Amino acid sequence: MSKPTTTWFDTLTASVQALGAASREYCMAERAARSALWNTDPTRVFPVAGAVSVPRRNVVRPHHDALRQLRALHTEMHERTKTLYENAAETYAHGAATALHSVLVGERPEYVELRHRSGSYVRPTAPLPDLRPLLGEWAGSCRLATLREQVEEREHARAVVADFEFFEDLAGCVNPEWSHASDQAAGLADSAQAYGETAESALYFVLLTGRTHRDGEDGR
Repeated sequence: MSKPTTTWFDTLTASVQALGAASREYCMAERAARSALWNTDPTRVFPVAGAVSVPRRNVVRPHHDALRQLRALHTEMHERTKTLYENAAETYAHGAATALHSVLVGERPEYVELRHRSGSYVRPTAPLPDLRPLLGEWAGSCRLATLREQVEEREHARAVVADFEFFEDLAGCVNPEWSHASDQAAGLADSAQAYGETAESALYFVLLTGRTHRDGEDGR
């Protein structure tokens, strides 16, 4: 028995689906790490004052020591998962947009093509394309355009604060531009993921309605 033929749109949609699944996994991990960090917040959790005697160290306060070490671990985990989530979400957004645009102009790519370096995806330098003229009557066109604007604004804000290691700490900065940029940049991953999900829905619409056809082609 011959093996079933895998079509270009099967592998392409699988590529986009995989990017979305990766972004959502990192999103859940970032949420979990944030919750764990909150559970060791020194302004919320007061350590038990009891101490134990340890040779050559005088006394140790076990609960205080546990909270200190756990907070350091959770801080590291949160920073790492936040970085991974942002990278995956931006990649999902740009990957889904590229796939959608390619199909809309009559191309038939088999996969989303990306570059990968040092454990992260290299985000394309080109901005997200404006797909409204090509999507026509699709009901989600306006939402996709709005999300595109949000992602672009947040990517610009992220670039403004890129030189600061902990850009969220700038939220209370007296410089209003930095403060606004920090607030905007903090929501980049969520906006990018929302864009990716909407672009993926548009891709299914385009494929199911046959809007991939070039003039005179039957789409086979």
